[in-house]
Amino acid sequence: MSTAIFVCADVPAIALVGADVVGIEGLCDDPALLAEVIGDADRVVMLLHQSRYDLAAVQKALRSVEVDPLGAQILEVLSSTGGTDLEIAVAGLRSRSLAFTGSSPEHAKPVLRGEVTRRGLFRPPQPVYLAAPMVDHGVCAAADGCRACVDVCPQDAYRWHQGRIHFNKDMCEPCGRCVSACPTEAISNPTASPTMLADQIKALVGYGDAPVGLRFVCSRSHLSDALPGWYDVAVPCTGMLPGSWLATALLLGAGSVTAVPCSSGGCPLELDEHSRSAIDFARALLAAVSLDVEAVPIQAGGEPINQPLARLDLANPFTRAGDVETMLALDSLSDEALGVSHPGANLGVVAIDADACTLCTQCAQTCPTNAISTEYQGEVVSLTFDAGACTNCGQCTIACPEIRRGAIAVTGRVDVEVVRAGRQTLNEGVVLVCESCGKPIAPSSMMDRIGELLGDGFDDTMSYLTRTCMDCRGLT
Repeated sequence: MSTAIFVCADVPAIALVGADVVGIEGLCDDPALLAEVIGDADRVVMLLHQSRYDLAAVQKALRSVEVDPLGAQILEVLSSTGGTDLEIAVAGLRSRSLAFTGSSPEHAKPVLRGEVTRRGLFRPPQPVYLAAPMVDHGVCAAADGCRACVDVCPQDAYRWHQGRIHFNKDMCEPCGRCVSACPTEAISNPTASPTMLADQIKALVGYGDAPVGLRFVCSRSHLSDALPGWYDVAVPCTGMLPGSWLATALLLGAGSVTAVPCSSGGCPLELDEHSRSAIDFARALLAAVSLDVEAVPIQAGGEPINQPLARLDLANPFTRAGDVETMLALDSLSDEALGVSHPGANLGVVAIDADACTLCTQCAQTCPTNAISTEYQGEVVSLTFDAGACTNCGQCTIACPEIRRGAIAVTGRVDVEVVRAGRQTLNEGVVLVCESCGKPIAPSSMMDRIGELLGDGFDDTMSYLTRTCMDCRGLT
């Protein structure tokens, strides 16, 4: 596996140690020239002029030399971009390219850009291919009732039916919201994997001695500015970003990190509120442990780039496990315990009202990460909760039959003391057992609730139901 770097000839010269940098005259206008110089490289980084190249033609040229076009890293060069900044940016993209593991035909979503005229019907335009997500049904928790992807998809591309998630690629406008919202990480996009993001950022922050600023940007955006010392990290859309990812980038060694709202770069998905929420959550995290919130500026370029908070070797950046790792690492940088509530938090804390909860265990059966679990000890049933596994997906509240009575609530909250406490009991009660065979029937609180709903006149029925299990009913 090797990466070649191709530069449109009049882009400022760059020099990268240990990398092949090839200048090609007219590359923006004729990407088919790649065939003459590609060699045995199966990954490419390309420096092209923003207003001159045709992405569809570039992708066609890459396919002709057996290079996966979805893995190509294209840096749009602006006249204001300096040579040193280009070198650092390309070093980051080279590391990101090497971490690309390939895509399948199912990932490719063709998109026609612009209207097709009647004359154009005789010579239809070439489509641009975007990377669509895929669902790993072996990991998906839809069989237990999870519908997190259905809840967040702005295009209604996901549908839950009989315990399985059905994905309509034609309806998808790849934004990545499903990827970051999936509690079990069953949905992935091969062009922005956790490893690709982490390797790019590590290369950027490790290239020189000066502090580095990072801008998360939409992959289909076209920014009109190049800020000295700031480098772009592309994701399907910044509307997918959880604020914990911004904090993770700081811990990896970035001095400052922000997210560019998708509309600022021409991304059509209009998910600005989510990227702004990510920024607000990341700033709230820093404030909670008395760190400088301007390490996450609302807009890049307004203030000098901060000195790094840390440069940690995180084990699982940009993953569910990494979210907890990031919070614990942030907490370790301060004498104050990290505890902050925020609607954009991708960690949560569950509370149960014991007076309203019937211990039916629907929440535990539906919880995709087993953050809520059921435990039996003799004739006692308990609902337990592990904050380190909670993703604030809210599936437990959807499943609860007593939600209107406030039996369960989940709050977007990071609380490291609760995380460190491990699994805790939220509610417990006695299980009724069959008088005939000794098998469990149901929690007594659940049977009390059934009796309450049935009302007066069903005392004999309830007496029978509470004394006999399903297997023995009709035999006694």
